Amino acid sequence: MGISQEKKISFSQEYDYVYKEKRGNSYPVKMYASNNNEFLTKVNIKDFPLYFFTDALGTSNVSLDMNNHLSGLNLSSFYGYGYRYYDEGEGLILESKKLNTKETILGIPCSHYLIYEKSEEGDKDPLQLCIDDRSTSLNNFSILNGILNQFIGKTKINKSSGIRGFILKAGPKENYDDEYVLLNSKRDSENHVYFDHVKAMTEYQRKQDSIMLVYKNEKKFYDNDSTAIAVDSAAAISDDYMNDYGIPDYISEYKKGPEEGDSFAVNIIPSEKLWKGLPEHCQNFEKHIPAFTHKELKDHVRNYVGQICDMYLTQAEYHNVAIKTTLDEIRREVLYFNDIQEKLDQSDKKKLNNYLKNLD
Repeated sequence: MGISQEKKISFSQEYDYVYKEKRGNSYPVKMYASNNNEFLTKVNIKDFPLYFFTDALGTSNVSLDMNNHLSGLNLSSFYGYGYRYYDEGEGLILESKKLNTKETILGIPCSHYLIYEKSEEGDKDPLQLCIDDRSTSLNNFSILNGILNQFIGKTKINKSSGIRGFILKAGPKENYDDEYVLLNSKRDSENHVYFDHVKAMTEYQRKQDSIMLVYKNEKKFYDNDSTAIAVDSAAAISDDYMNDYGIPDYISEYKKGPEEGDSFAVNIIPSEKLWKGLPEHCQNFEKHIPAFTHKELKDHVRNYVGQICDMYLTQAEYHNVAIKTTLDEIRREVLYFNDIQEKLDQSDKKKLNNYLKNLD
């Protein structure tokens, strides 16, 4: 493994947005901001959260792992969200213009801007924004361009726009009053994360380059008469990708000791629908752990059960469970339970074994 360049990123502000659909549904959007214009944005899609980290380097889709560590999300997580691969080139350039209208949101005045794709038929799919363009300390406009790249593909807003500031509201121009993202509240924050953005972006680019090679070779299959050669080439590259990048090298770490912190994905489950895939004991499991005479035993039982419940969450198509870390924690606790048996009094041993045997 390379030397980690993770740094602690402290957020000073927390912003709650609401995303309202035209048909009346509302979804929460949360954004954390540091004093250095670093942002962590959480968007709920299909009843599961997606996280985006934005700084001067750009925007990356990330997962929130144990103990506030962020990691880059695998490319396969984009499937189903319309993520597209573009041939080399400039990509889609979006234009912008400032309107002569304003509004006030949470006591903050903001100016209206339009972002749109210029076409022969006129302005296409205009997005209306209300931006506090007087804001000098925070500029979350960079998040918009980053998230557009994640969902639409190679996209950027014309540099000549010069737009900076804090977005308070955004929505399609034609339905701006019925379908929008709106700042709902703001407060001070003491939250933090640990992240190596350079490493995450490097790994992401390696995977994207490999898949682009497969994509281009598959394209040759249809464009070239020598289809057998093209198929063999694409298959070989695909195999190389799966063997080289599809799974990291295994490193035995489970005996090193417990992870610091006590956060479980199951404790912040984003949708009630997900409970159907979990054992019943996962709901409020901490309340049902027996009281033991042995001082450390309850913490180990709690960690074991919490990690098991988190693993059941990985059945969901999109999840934020750190699978390798979770498996390591489970293996470490199983080893602990085996080693501690002879040191427990009969009462604790009976409670432990009955509890573990009846988990369901």
